[in-house]
Amino acid sequence: MATAQHIFNLSMALMDELSMSEGNPTHAETRDYLLRTSKILTVLCNEIYTLSDTWEKAEPGTRPVYAEVTDMNQTLDLDRFITDTVLPYGLAAHLLAEESPRLAAFFLQRYQGLIFSYGGAIPVESEPIRDVYGQRFVN
Repeated sequence: MATAQHIFNLSMALMDELSMSEGNPTHAETRDYLLRTSKILTVLCNEIYTLSDTWEKAEPGTRPVYAEVTDMNQTLDLDRFITDTVLPYGLAAHLLAEESPRLAAFFLQRYQGLIFSYGGAIPVESEPIRDVYGQRFVN
């Protein structure tokens, strides 16, 4: 699991917003991004929650809802593939939507592609199929 700050840092690296001297994403130029991040992450986490291997089914008749992201040091209860690979692209897309629509579209396409390609691919274990009837079918 990762923090909201970790996802923000990865997004800033994708957006080429790290400070030249320290490689740190938290500086004056990224203040606006930082202020918007927790709200955007709340929306993105709710979009992707059911694709994480950490989600819990909701009560019958209700939807599973992810907790609001309120603090950048908050640990997000999502698997590392989601936090380290998918969410940084989604966050970058939303942060750049007005400033750089072309780059935002690239990040959004990557975000959606990752969800489509890997979203439902949670690793599972297989087990041999047992013949419960004791008969074999021959072609």
